[in-house]
Amino acid sequence: MNYAKKKYINNFLKLIISLGLILFLLNQVDLADTIRLLQGADLIFIIMALVVLAAQVFIATARWWLILKHQKVDMRYKDTLQILWAGLFFSQSMPSSIGGDIGRGYYLKSRGMTISRATLRVLLDRLFGMAGLVVLVLFSLMLFVQLVNDPIARGGMFLIAGGGSFCILVLFFSDHLPGNFSHLRVIKGFYSLSKEGRSCITNRHNGLTILFYSILVHLFSIIAVILIVEGLGINLSWSGIMLIIPFITLLMVIPISIAGWGVREGGMIVGLGYLGVVPEEALVLSILYGFSTLLIALPGGIGWLIHRY
Repeated sequence: MNYAKKKYINNFLKLIISLGLILFLLNQVDLADTIRLLQGADLIFIIMALVVLAAQVFIATARWWLILKHQKVDMRYKDTLQILWAGLFFSQSMPSSIGGDIGRGYYLKSRGMTISRATLRVLLDRLFGMAGLVVLVLFSLMLFVQLVNDPIARGGMFLIAGGGSFCILVLFFSDHLPGNFSHLRVIKGFYSLSKEGRSCITNRHNGLTILFYSILVHLFSIIAVILIVEGLGINLSWSGIMLIIPFITLLMVIPISIAGWGVREGGMIVGLGYLGVVPEEALVLSILYGFSTLLIALPGGIGWLIHRY
């Protein structure tokens, strides 16, 4: 089976999983209550959430721009913003979330880089994005074990946090793993990423700033969720949102659905359910957040079309 056919099958399976999960969840809630919640949303708070998500794009751009600067890539912030925003659009609108990364890599290649170097620079941005998320997850885990006594819920959160932390450690230190692991081809492929990642984070000029932006990007997602919660009138504390959202975001990293659709909704219903949020409220919150991120990504697609034609 050739690569193209495998990719189509993979994307089709992701589509089936996303649609299947969403249809299953819709069947578990009261649709009349769900529609009433949507109709009663305060647009002022939704617009504020959109503004926060738009600001998030500029912070993510600043992070990647600093990474590129450390890699001796001479690129204006404006150009970096255009590339990243277009990548965000493709990640949100295409079956595969790596579509945006491929677009970013292709642009860097057009500036004279080799495919391997262009890919490395995109993966570095992904690495720091996940590192910032894992920091928040570990912080949320400390809150979670104090507020939630359910052993199954605790076990699930420990599993998610442990898996994310393990992946980050492997990605940052793949070239320092024990001999039995370091000889694996998949591990060797991350050697350059590990070395460059450590080089970025230990840089005395920008290292901490890059990590700070990585955390701030995810904090802005949490702020956007808080605003949508307020707009829907859901009885949920800010600390509760801070508790659950990082775990759900990390869960969405698993590439089994389209842009996290279905996985996010299921995670919201289960996670927020432990905090007393009814399934209808959690589902509407997740859907509104999902469409908000898609709407914010739209200017990236428009900019790409203008630049292309």
